Parts: sequence; C-alpha cells; structure tokens
Amino acid sequence: MSIAPPDEIFHLSSALPSQLNRTIGKWEMSLIPTEHEARIRQHKLFHSPQLQCSRLEFDSSVTLVSSVPAGFVTFAISQAPIGRPVVNNQKLRPDEVIVLHSDESVHYTCEPNETLFTITTTLENYERCRQHHSVIDILANRTQHRFQAENFQFIQSAIQAISACCVDINDAASAQRSETEGSTIESAVLASLLQSLTPAGRFIRKVPTRRKVAIQAIQYIHENTKKTLTIKSLVRQLETTTRTLHFGFIETFGISPIAYIRNLRLASARRDLINKTWPTVTETAMFWNFHHLGRFSKAYQLAYGETPSETAKRNSARPRNTTSSVYNQVVGDRNYR
Repeated sequence: MSIAPPDEIFHLSSALPSQLNRTIGKWEMSLIPTEHEARIRQHKLFHSPQLQCSRLEFDSSVTLVSSVPAGFVTFAISQAPIGRPVVNNQKLRPDEVIVLHSDESVHYTCEPNETLFTITTTLENYERCRQHHSVIDILANRTQHRFQAENFQFIQSAIQAISACCVDINDAASAQRSETEGSTIESAVLASLLQSLTPAGRFIRKVPTRRKVAIQAIQYIHENTKKTLTIKSLVRQLETTTRTLHFGFIETFGISPIAYIRNLRLASARRDLINKTWPTVTETAMFWNFHHLGRFSKAYQLAYGETPSETAKRNSARPRNTTSSVYNQVVGDRNYR
C-alpha cells in the first residue's frame, strides 16, 4: 500500500535544545536524538476531535518524553525490524502494543528505521467502541504499559485495517461525508485494533506451550546476547524441541530465533559504533560475534542504509564511552590476564 508524502518532517539536532519540544496531535513532547541529527516523518492518517491516528517514521534513535493528555487513551504499535524499543524502562518484545492511560507519563526510546503507529482517542470513545464491538478492556488487561497479542499476525492485520480506513478517509470524497459516516469510520479504526487483541470468545485462553517457550527464549536471548547462541543451545537450555521453539517464536514474534539474535546483535553493534565504545569497527564487530567482516558490513548496510564505517565516521567527534559496563568488564578482564 502506498502512503502519501508526510504532512510534516521534523529535523532534530542535539545541539539545538529549542527544537526538542514538539506537538504531535494531542501530544506535547520532547524529542531527544541519540545522534547529532535525526529526522522524523509524520503522516497524519486521521485526525478528528474524537480520534487521532498517526504514522511516525524515525531515521535515527530518538527518545520521546511526554504524558498522555488528560481524558485520553493512547495505543502505539512499533514496527522495528532491528533492535528492541524501550518504553518506561521496559524493552518491548516484537509486536507488543503500548497502552497508555490518561495523564500517565511515557519515556519512549525508538530504534533507527522504526515506524510507530499511534492511535489516541477519548476515554468516552474508547468505552463506546469497546461495548459496541464486544471487545476486552485492554486497559484492565495490560502489563507494564504494554500488551502482547496472541499472534503477531493479529497485529499485522490491525495495521492493515487501520491503514485501509485511513486511506479511505483521506480520499477526495471525505469532505462530503456526514458526521455519522465519519463517526462510523472512527469506530472502525479503533475497533480494528481492539478486535485484534481480543481472544476468541473474549476469554483469555491457557497460553500454549510453544508460546511460553518463545517468551522464555526471547528473555534468555536478551540476558545472554554475548554467548554463542544456536538453535541447539536454546533447545537444550529451555528443555524443549526444535519444532516447538521455531514455530512458537515465529507465531508469537513473526521472526525466527536465529534471525532475531542476528538483528539484536546488529542493533547492539550500531549503538556501540555511535557511542564509540570500541576503538575500531573491527573490534565492535568481533565483540558482537560478527567474525566475517564482509558479511557483517553487508547485513549492517541492509539494516541501516549505511556501512558500519560510515556510522563510525559520522560519530567520530563523540568522546569514547569508557563508562560502559560492558566496556569496563572486558577491559578489566584484559588487565587481569
């Protein structure tokens, strides 16, 4: 599906604090780039007094600091192919939905090349939609400001439905629609998300074994990123089968365990290149278990649109991050030997 050019493009510079405060829909927020410069493209997919839906695209890591407007509820879906966004100090799993209530604060750090869909609506509209479409109360069922769907395909279906509604809203005939028609479309936009998160029959079923294994696996991966992780080692650690692990991971997160590990290490390498944790690109690659530099460079360029050397060169003026706990641990081990 093609999307029209963005309504706004924000160019941010860490050297210009006056540019960090922005208004996006009902939100008043500070946008803090990790690197010297960053750009955010905002597509206003649908904005009305009752509901606002936007698509935000980031070309660099950016931290958003704000709070939910009083009387509103916000849902956000991150599409981050590489890395793991962080909301209120909690790392998101793939395809988790961020759910924020009226006046709650939010401290969100995105990933480079991430797309973030946001839907903000009034609490009254949320309740009307929930009752009319017979969906579960997401606010009552969330955990730590986030909600994990039973299957990643449910989230993808919701995004497609939202995008389809928004395209329909923005066509040339939208100005001729009555208030009732507009309200119906608003309800459809919100309902498409809530229905995707509602278990069949509205009852939260027992979590299948393969999904439990996938959740345990992703937690173990993040706690042991530096280890040599393979399907065999994960199966042995989790006391499961290759089939259960592989299909459970794909069903829950939409990606294979090995591809996820590679992406996570690419994201870690990028952060180290930006922060100048290691003196050279080679040392950075080796630390994150990329021992074939040519393959590392190719995978990195596919993920971020630039080579590791270009990332390092652009951030060469930054002081080396010698306060990193990882850096100090490795240097300490070297000195001890």
